[in-house]
Amino acid sequence: MFFNKKEEVNDIESKIISNIKALTVDLINSNHKGNLDFSLNFANALYVLYSKHIKIDISNPMWLNRDRVIFSTNNCYNLLLSIIYMMGSDIKLDRDNTVFEIPGVDFVTEEFANGIGVGVGAAIGETYLNDLFKNNSSSLFDYHTYVVCSDLDMMKGGSFEALSLASSLKLNKLILLYDSNSNVLPGNENFLIDKLKYFESLNLNTIVVDKDNLIEIDSAIAKAKSSDRPSIIVLKNSENKYEKNYINSNYNLTLEEISNIKKDLDVRDIPFSASSEAQEALMEMVNTRMKGVLESYNELLGKLDTPGIELIDKIKNNDYSLKNNINYELEEGELLEDSLFKILNSLVIDNDLLVGGTSNYSDKLTEFKEFTASNHSGNNINYDLRNNISSIQNGLSLAGIRNFSITNLFLADRLIPSIKLAAKMKLPNIYILFEDNKASLNNEILGLRSIPGLNVYRPNDVNELLGVFNIISNKNASTSCIIIGRGVANVKENSKIHSVKDGAYILKPEDKNISGILLSTGIDLDITLEIEEKLKENGFDIRVVSMPCMELFDNTKDTYREEILPMGTKVVVIENSPSYSWYKYVYNDKYLITSDKVDWYTTIEEKQEFIDKMVEKIENLLG
Repeated sequence: MFFNKKEEVNDIESKIISNIKALTVDLINSNHKGNLDFSLNFANALYVLYSKHIKIDISNPMWLNRDRVIFSTNNCYNLLLSIIYMMGSDIKLDRDNTVFEIPGVDFVTEEFANGIGVGVGAAIGETYLNDLFKNNSSSLFDYHTYVVCSDLDMMKGGSFEALSLASSLKLNKLILLYDSNSNVLPGNENFLIDKLKYFESLNLNTIVVDKDNLIEIDSAIAKAKSSDRPSIIVLKNSENKYEKNYINSNYNLTLEEISNIKKDLDVRDIPFSASSEAQEALMEMVNTRMKGVLESYNELLGKLDTPGIELIDKIKNNDYSLKNNINYELEEGELLEDSLFKILNSLVIDNDLLVGGTSNYSDKLTEFKEFTASNHSGNNINYDLRNNISSIQNGLSLAGIRNFSITNLFLADRLIPSIKLAAKMKLPNIYILFEDNKASLNNEILGLRSIPGLNVYRPNDVNELLGVFNIISNKNASTSCIIIGRGVANVKENSKIHSVKDGAYILKPEDKNISGILLSTGIDLDITLEIEEKLKENGFDIRVVSMPCMELFDNTKDTYREEILPMGTKVVVIENSPSYSWYKYVYNDKYLITSDKVDWYTTIEEKQEFIDKMVEKIENLLG
């Protein structure tokens, strides 16, 4: 049985919930997505949330002031489809259903704990936009962010790092719906007690309710919406209740089992059918509640001035472009990382929708203001040493904000899961990573280059860095990672801003008859040029190619790639990182001077010996 006690709801609400559950059963049985027990046990909470609280416009799912809904689990995919369908969406429910974008759902993270970070980012975005568009006491952006999470999320340290940030920033419009089964699972009796202590220590507004009691759930959400702190609503099973009926998400129910479930729910045993009475009642509930909200919003929208209208249009059209009016002067001996901060500080002046964040470089973002509990208009988030920066960035993009983060390259493995999701969703997040001179710390470059949809930039000088910002300032910019070496930013002869868009270009051409090509990127171009000089002294006519972005080069026209790396010309790759992504440009691994193929130098004293050895090696390769 799926109802352990009679809920205190009227007949029509009971009928709506039963139809939602019946549709969910049909969907799970047909497409094998989600978890039946989780979906049926969580149906009451989601019904209350969507029918009585969520700000949503079913006719305009991307309405800017909608409440954001993030799922840190994909177990209730079919439950969501059923609820949104019952609310009047035109999505199709049938045996072949494959809906990848569900109206009324903003994010499904696929990986546990990431959803809470995404929620924190979305909540930061709301408070920032609320302040930016405030008109007296009202704002065009005044929504709540709801995160659905489970025990598995609460087993991850990243969840509590994100919640500690939410608490310190007083993100009171962040509400977590925590589905807890731990109080009744054998061996986990103290799990929830311990987590409640954590929540208390983080100063979260914590409310514990029975997940079967709709009135308690409704009251808890209402209290959370009026709280001055982030809230977490713990949905516990009724005492001693935990039914593992169909725990396997791929379990195929028999027709008899489905009939018995629908009999318990008191609905018709017809696949993918719903009561028109129940559907119309739910639609009426939502439309009546939202009518005044939408009218008030449109009234505020009509009061916007021209700059405000332009910003709204940018957010509405997913236009993440940046006004690239960079005012920049290079100083002699300036480090590339200092050039980066000059560019960012210049860029932010004309871009109200640009928000940055860093773990330990906030003092260098001099034109940014820190986002704090008392200043939600700040555009620089201090992440301290938290590991879930990239998931928070996904939430900022969800709010319509162009964002960047700055941290160290050796921390990239902690960012990669959320970077993968950002690239998959084509979010134009910018990840700026400072590399170390030690080869062992450059292994992360390989992991980043292996992510589909991510452009990894490794500029050598300030010209290439400016070229990178020209690209990522565009409206259709991809998810981008900029790796900054610890070198001087002085402009190389023949380095080109505009050629970065092609991914690679000839930095130093051969004099007459080409002997071979040295292909390099980032700070490693410096030593590549020194090696080229030695080879030239020994009679070799060498072309040096800079490749600031491998992904862009691989997607250029065949004719351009042939022009830069002609077929039949020997290519030697020089980069202080693993060789995996470079094989496509060389004959074999003998032509790879990479961190896994040769012993790279680690001190200035070893540098000249390294150059001499590589010159000898290349001479043997080129004959």
